[in-house]
Amino acid sequence: MIDALLAKEHLRTVGLGGNCLSIVDNHQYVLLLWARAAQELGEPLTLVSVDYHPDTNPPFWLQAYQKAMAIDPLREEVLVEKFERRVLDEIDPQNLDTLAAKMSLMRNDEHINTGMTLGYLRDYHMINCMEKHLYATGTHYLVPEAHFGSLKNSAFEAAGFWVQAFLEGLEGPLVLDVDLDYFMRPTDFNYDPAAMTAFGALCRRASHITSARSQSYFEHLRRESFSMADCEEKFIALMRQILEED
Repeated sequence: MIDALLAKEHLRTVGLGGNCLSIVDNHQYVLLLWARAAQELGEPLTLVSVDYHPDTNPPFWLQAYQKAMAIDPLREEVLVEKFERRVLDEIDPQNLDTLAAKMSLMRNDEHINTGMTLGYLRDYHMINCMEKHLYATGTHYLVPEAHFGSLKNSAFEAAGFWVQAFLEGLEGPLVLDVDLDYFMRPTDFNYDPAAMTAFGALCRRASHITSARSQSYFEHLRRESFSMADCEEKFIALMRQILEED
């Protein structure tokens, strides 16, 4: 069921040196890849995500909220939690087909905390351009507007994410996830090895690398005229430069 579902989601896997990059259309479907990786490795992953949006809404929040508001707006908070839990209780984290069966209920900003709740992720670091949430789990980092679209060291530093210190303290497998709606101009993909050591280190440390096309958001957020296909190919080319360089 999972492979058929991912195939409908433009699943594309590109070999990159000793690793690979898996790309989907809608961001929530990377959760299936993370879940499979966690099962194969026998332990949860730590996620580093680079995205325009924070993507850390609670599991199945929107469908639960809409259902609650339709039934009784005055009991919205209680009903939302009840409806979220009802869906989660029907998922066996060890049986990925049960997760795949519920993916149609998940929005593209709910996969990270769903992964945390189901035990596929042990922690996450969310580098984004919109909000610096403070939740009980995970950490958010806000990229200043002057650095939107950048993968240079200066962007990570400006957001307060110190990659070297993070990697030195990291235990267990790392999944690196990059949403293509983060990129706004073709020059964002210009490779500067000296200025991209932090992102390069994340790429080399990751056991799995995932990405999402998020086309409607990409089209809305881009600041220069280039296509989704160009963005995808330029990102792949950049990753090849990083992971296949001598």
